[in-house]
Amino acid sequence: MNQHTGQCQCGAVTYRAEGLRDIWFCHCRQCRSLTGHYMAACRTERERIDVTGEVRWTAVSQRASHGFCASCSAPLFWSNSELPTLSVLAGSLDSTTGLSADGHLYVAEKGDYYSIDDGLPQFAGRPAERL
Repeated sequence: MNQHTGQCQCGAVTYRAEGLRDIWFCHCRQCRSLTGHYMAACRTERERIDVTGEVRWTAVSQRASHGFCASCSAPLFWSNSELPTLSVLAGSLDSTTGLSADGHLYVAEKGDYYSIDDGLPQFAGRPAERL
């Protein structure tokens, strides 16, 4: 069973996650607004992640919320209330050993100032059968 740890920039929030699935890059407008670019995230079932410290959750739509450190405001998590999983922002992981990138989501919404040329699969939206 793979285990990964991570934390925010200031260290006030830490987490341990089991069973993280590989990393997806999301290019939707919401993720770009949140991070300043596209988001890289991986997910696991909610009961397989333990978080310590104060996380501030902000609803960004009727279904989606983002979790930030209450102290330094570093983005850490993404949650869709309709899914049994919690996504971890890959940049907050202490190590990504054992994980790899699977592809790009919502490329129809990507910014026109960059190109995607890494050869990974690209999807105009969210491919339900892959996630």
